[in-house]
Amino acid sequence: MPIEFSCPNCQKLLTTREDKAGKTAKCPGCGEPVTVPFPDSQDWEASGDEMTPAPRAPSRRESSSRETQLGRPASGERDRQPCPMCGEPILAAAVKCRYCGELLDDREVDDDIDNEGRGPREVAATEVFERAWKIFGKNPGLLIGSWVLSTFIQMAFYLGMMLLIGLLSQANPGQPPSEAGLALILIPGLLLFFLLSIFLNVGLLRLNLNVARGMTASIADVFSGGPHLFHALAAGLLFGVSYTIGIVLCVIPGILALMALWPMVFLAVDRKQGPIMALQESLTITRPNFLNIFLLGLIMFGLQLIGVVTCYLGFIVTVPLIFQLFTVAYLMMSGQRTARV
Repeated sequence: MPIEFSCPNCQKLLTTREDKAGKTAKCPGCGEPVTVPFPDSQDWEASGDEMTPAPRAPSRRESSSRETQLGRPASGERDRQPCPMCGEPILAAAVKCRYCGELLDDREVDDDIDNEGRGPREVAATEVFERAWKIFGKNPGLLIGSWVLSTFIQMAFYLGMMLLIGLLSQANPGQPPSEAGLALILIPGLLLFFLLSIFLNVGLLRLNLNVARGMTASIADVFSGGPHLFHALAAGLLFGVSYTIGIVLCVIPGILALMALWPMVFLAVDRKQGPIMALQESLTITRPNFLNIFLLGLIMFGLQLIGVVTCYLGFIVTVPLIFQLFTVAYLMMSGQRTARV
């Protein structure tokens, strides 16, 4: 049965599921933190020798909510449902109430970081690595398998294109291959390979975001990059131009640009931000974390070195770990939730 209780600050009537007992959330009425009472600690009112729940007249919102729960949605509310915490009408497909912040699914998340974000914050590199390592340790098969699948598809496409070029070169033995024929295969082939790589890597990024947040993720997420392709491409091009200019001017400005702007593609995919907005937000996120980002870069270098000394076989583990490492860094530094570990 749902738990009904009142906010001690504004007396707003709140309801939530029994499994939320003992948890704390913001009251949608006054914004103050409220701890959900256990069922046996609700407000009671004396009535003779027995204790009975204090009577409450149902409000219009409660009546509408109960009608929805009984399968009789109010007019215009067929695609909505009441939040189990605050009773406000929200989309039936929502995973979080936009009024009180109540999570509406059973995913495991870290309660000490607000999903709406408290804004960019400084996070120690060791804290990021520790959390990323634990999340990776709970999902090694999915993270490694998705990266292997993406890499295999890209390699198969590239090798197929090279095979076609080789066959064209051998079509007329003793004569040089047709430059027009080579260009006809090479130019469109490289363009398709470029788009395929972006598509698969955007899918990998979305999969890693789902895993890092403790949300449902599957291997099919690798192929979910289509709706985010344009934003990722625009942000990636601006990032590439900024990085290239920095390298041309001097190596150090290029490294600084890399450290300052690496969240751009994450923002483009996660929030569908345009390139300029993603650039500005990246600077806001990375400004208080420059030293920590540098340390994360050293950790990444160490992981890559492990991949090299293991005859490159270690890359099967270290590359997916690096991907998850910077996904967790993006979430934590931007003030978002990560999976509870």
